[in-house]
Amino acid sequence: MGDAEILSGVSLFSLMKPRDLRRLAKTAVRHRYEKGDIIIREGARDGRLFIVVTGEVEVIKNLGHESERSLRRLGPHAYFGEMALIDDYVRTASVVARTKTEVLCLDQWNIREEIKKYPSVAIELMQSLGRRIRECEDTTN
Repeated sequence: MGDAEILSGVSLFSLMKPRDLRRLAKTAVRHRYEKGDIIIREGARDGRLFIVVTGEVEVIKNLGHESERSLRRLGPHAYFGEMALIDDYVRTASVVARTKTEVLCLDQWNIREEIKKYPSVAIELMQSLGRRIRECEDTTN
């Protein structure tokens, strides 16, 4: 499966035109991780967006500390790392490969330019953030 086809199956990119998906796919880089590898470390500065191609990852708050907690598990066609693209802030959680995992990585993806062309990207991001807020509220109640 080609990178543009993979991107088309991700909700964040689902309404983009094929030519724009191909353009975006040309900038993507594939990375492979073994079970237990840390893909993102909480507190790090980095502006990459990741799409899971195969395998499973776990998003973990306070990795390696007594207060460590799992936030969610993600499989193929899920994306993570978008928060750092929105606010240019440090990573708010770590992401660990739970199985052998392959990801597509968009390095320094210019999300603001894509939102200008595709407002649906902003809507998807807001929906994703809304789901996360609800999950956090559910776990604190």
